[in-house]
Amino acid sequence: MAKTAFSTSDPLTKKVWEERLFRDTQKESYFSRFMGKSAEALVHVKEQLTKTKGDNMTFGIRMRLKGDGVTSGQVLEGNEEKLTTHDFSVSLERYRHGVRDAGELDRQRTVFSIDEESVSALKTWGAEKIDSLCFDAIQTSPTKVFYAGTATSTGTLTATDLVTPSLISRAKTWCKTGGNRGQTPLRAIRINGKNYFVFLVHPDVMYDLKQDPTFAQARREALERGKDNPIFSGAEAIWDGVVVHEHENIDLATNWGASSNVPGAKCVFMGAQSLVWAWGKRPRVVSENFDYEEEHGFAWAMTSRTAKPKFNNKDYGSVAINVARTRISDAL
Repeated sequence: MAKTAFSTSDPLTKKVWEERLFRDTQKESYFSRFMGKSAEALVHVKEQLTKTKGDNMTFGIRMRLKGDGVTSGQVLEGNEEKLTTHDFSVSLERYRHGVRDAGELDRQRTVFSIDEESVSALKTWGAEKIDSLCFDAIQTSPTKVFYAGTATSTGTLTATDLVTPSLISRAKTWCKTGGNRGQTPLRAIRINGKNYFVFLVHPDVMYDLKQDPTFAQARREALERGKDNPIFSGAEAIWDGVVVHEHENIDLATNWGASSNVPGAKCVFMGAQSLVWAWGKRPRVVSENFDYEEEHGFAWAMTSRTAKPKFNNKDYGSVAINVARTRISDAL
């Protein structure tokens, strides 16, 4: 009787395995919850270059409509508004990492599988690499910065200039208008008929926010639960339509203030298309044998690029919020 079977080297087996690896890597990546294939996502993802040649991906950055529309008795035809879009391009980059054992004897000595642990470690590294690329891009050289309290720079921040609900609402108000259209307003994410932004903070800053009495009271009485959209996954709180997330990759400082002794954090307020991500080749792990199969090696690789869109040399979908913090995570 003939049997259909697929060997480990079969192209279909390889494709299924790589798809699983990609999904597992995405699942472990923190920023994956913000990724989507439309311009409405916080991180706009395009995959066209996974199916064709090329190393440059162009994203359309869409502006908000400004027109008043029409009312009863007015004709809409001929009074439509033209979509205003601008191009933003990124060039792909290649990222790789690898591990290699010392030989058969080492594999024999261990009570676990070095091969399996190598693949697992590389998968975790890949997820962390995706996150580090996103954090680096979103935090690099912000063109608009808010400061807690009455500060206007890191040098004027005091130890009491901590994050507050008022600061979150103030930033949201400015972002919705772009500072009276001084720059492109941030676009909110529309979920179940409501608009949301995302505020990404360091755990030290989240600690301070939880100590704020106004925030603590509102959180007890009106914390929204049961949201199934990915941006609510792992969220610490929602304030005034702003979903608050925390992550240790937010940049910290210890030398702010007039005397260079105020600990601080560089938080990020995000709207739609705050980042773009282009895929060239999805993550994959390949194996290699050395010295007549004595040594085993594994390599993780992907071709991609992320960037923070800009329009007129100003950040398009995000602003920075610098605050003082209680020094906990890096306390001496």
